[in-house]
Amino acid sequence: MKHLFKKTVLASLLMAVAPAYATNGSFLPGFGVKSLGAGGVGIAMQADTLSQVANPANAAHTGMRIDMGFSLFNPERKAATGSATDLPGEPDADFDGINDETGYPLSGFGVFNTASESGNRFFLMPDMGFTLPLSERLSLGIAVTGAGGGNTGYKENIFGIANSQVPNGSTTSYVGVDLIQLIVPVTLAYKLNEQHSVGVSLNLAAQRFKANGLGQYGSYRGGLGFGISADQRHLTNNGYDYSYGAGVKLGWLGKFIDDRVSIGATWASKTYMTKFDQYRGLFAEQGDFDIPENYGIGLAIKPIQSLTVAFDVVKIKYSGVASISNPGPGTYGGSGINESIISNTLIGPFNNGPLQVGNDQGMGFGWKDMTVYKLGFIYDVNEDLALRMGYNYGKSPVRNDQLAFSSLAPGIVEKHYSVGFTKKIKGDLDWEVSGAYMYVPENTQEGCGQAVVGCVSFSMKQQVFGVGFGVQY
Repeated sequence: MKHLFKKTVLASLLMAVAPAYATNGSFLPGFGVKSLGAGGVGIAMQADTLSQVANPANAAHTGMRIDMGFSLFNPERKAATGSATDLPGEPDADFDGINDETGYPLSGFGVFNTASESGNRFFLMPDMGFTLPLSERLSLGIAVTGAGGGNTGYKENIFGIANSQVPNGSTTSYVGVDLIQLIVPVTLAYKLNEQHSVGVSLNLAAQRFKANGLGQYGSYRGGLGFGISADQRHLTNNGYDYSYGAGVKLGWLGKFIDDRVSIGATWASKTYMTKFDQYRGLFAEQGDFDIPENYGIGLAIKPIQSLTVAFDVVKIKYSGVASISNPGPGTYGGSGINESIISNTLIGPFNNGPLQVGNDQGMGFGWKDMTVYKLGFIYDVNEDLALRMGYNYGKSPVRNDQLAFSSLAPGIVEKHYSVGFTKKIKGDLDWEVSGAYMYVPENTQEGCGQAVVGCVSFSMKQQVFGVGFGVQY
């Protein structure tokens, strides 16, 4: 009963944090509607209580305050494999079945030929935060927000084997994954003096995951399927599984030149999660899927009293999580696992090589570390109205020579443009309403000679609409 209650509560929380790929790889571009409107900046700014997620030291400066926001997230994802390398609705691509760079055929297996668009195009993402001064120097903060995640549900199975009836999920009408990551930072922030503050957050975390339509990678009956999973019963179509964990985040904030210049720095440890037992044949290290270590610096300058210019740089260490960074199926001469190695060492009912998915060195997404640059402008029209705009850029962590697995997790968008506002409403309580819009243009990655599936092409574009409410006591 206790276990059922815990899962019921967690499921309710995770359902409130929509499953969709965030826009900096698997991370959100920023925390809170105000940050969203300014390109995701937040390390050196204390716009609201969600800023404690970006930098724990910010909680020392937001006073007694409550914030709550909602964002409507609209991602559009398309993918194609094998000879069907034209994305739905896109012009004809120059794929002739041969990789012009390597001369290798598009697919040694020759059984993939599907293009599809993902469903699930609208998600509601809420967040909330609270800060409370415990003394003149010490403050407490709590927030609830998404850390990241991913969702695809391709209407046609891009990994389906043509003219085959492979057991355990490969013949389902769709293929996709659904990952939601929730973090609840519990923060203590302390003012060392008037210029410097420090903070520490215990980042409590929970995840929910399921996969569908990947049975052909595990099944091997009468020559059907590839048998590249170390645990075929825990590869796909096992419903939702849950994972729990915690990490630590440290932050510092310094204010200089009569508070016209603020500098912040943060470091977050890897968030260590329990394993997805129902998918220990899919993720490396028997179902391990931690949230990566990350760190960053931020600068906020007021060249004039009514204008703030903020700049953040954040490094995301995907290389520290094996299930994300381990090499996956790739091209000959590339950084991944080529078709010859897979054919000779992995495929078959009796093979159980170290590269099989689910093993410690098992194939993963092959993602590289990511550096994100955020630039925001906040202009105070008057004491009751502020306008925002911002730009956010992070080069895709997906390697062009390892595209097969990442078609399930196309966190490849790079450029983000945003605008926003805050309107203060004075009364018995000083409260405010904020709005934001972020436009993320389409980015496409494609290439031939990819192991197992041959040619791969996928794309993503996004829009985010946000509204938030805050009360300052």
